[in-house]
Amino acid sequence: MQGYLSIGDFAKLRNVNQKSLRYYERIGALTPAYTDPDTGYRYYALEQLVEMDMILMCLELNIPLRDAEQYRNPDKTLDIRRLLQDGRRRAQEKLEHLQATMEQMDEALERIAENCPYQAQAGSYTRHLHQRLILRESFVPSGGELGVKQSSTKIFLRGQSLGLLPAFTFPIGLIAERCGPEIKTSIFLEVLRRKEEISAVETLPAGTYLCQQRPSCELGDVEGLAAAYFEARPHADRVIITNLTLAQFDVKNPVLELQEPL
Repeated sequence: MQGYLSIGDFAKLRNVNQKSLRYYERIGALTPAYTDPDTGYRYYALEQLVEMDMILMCLELNIPLRDAEQYRNPDKTLDIRRLLQDGRRRAQEKLEHLQATMEQMDEALERIAENCPYQAQAGSYTRHLHQRLILRESFVPSGGELGVKQSSTKIFLRGQSLGLLPAFTFPIGLIAERCGPEIKTSIFLEVLRRKEEISAVETLPAGTYLCQQRPSCELGDVEGLAAAYFEARPHADRVIITNLTLAQFDVKNPVLELQEPL
């Protein structure tokens, strides 16, 4: 039809399929400029590419198409300015999320590279560990592995409420400290550096650590694990128990690394 584009030609201009265009019509997001009453063929005006671009932007930014009507004025014209302003804000949020994810992945790859030389290391060994930032809270070593998982969930949620970015791989650890005849235990969430300072975030200093590896099943008795370590190392006053991030992750039996600062 002269002056109009067929549904097939219009679909090709934005690399969408005809089925999608019919769906957009059905929900009222994009109505053909003309529908032949005899054949039912749909035709679109070239200017409707602006509306098509609005739909594609909404899809890209996860704006429900049924909400796209909010960008139409009462006379059915498009409020392009508000659409672009909202689109830009959502795109910025998406970009910030992707940047945070990249930061998490870069940190995890660095950690894997550092840990590879110690994979399946037997006995005790010393290694240098970089400074780590943690969010920490008291932990009562009871309830076995379930207790650790419940406390892990709790501190994850706390970190989220503070706007902290956790490390990419499972970033939960325990710190056992000798306090006279008692052993006090805390659980921590390892986080990445943020621009703003948060007072709740502590530092595990860089330095040389005496390390040994244990199976994760020993988290079922954290109290016994810590007590046995301090009995074997009478001069130690602190041990960090955390997972060893490796290139291959065994979800059923991840490896623990016990780290004593020297």
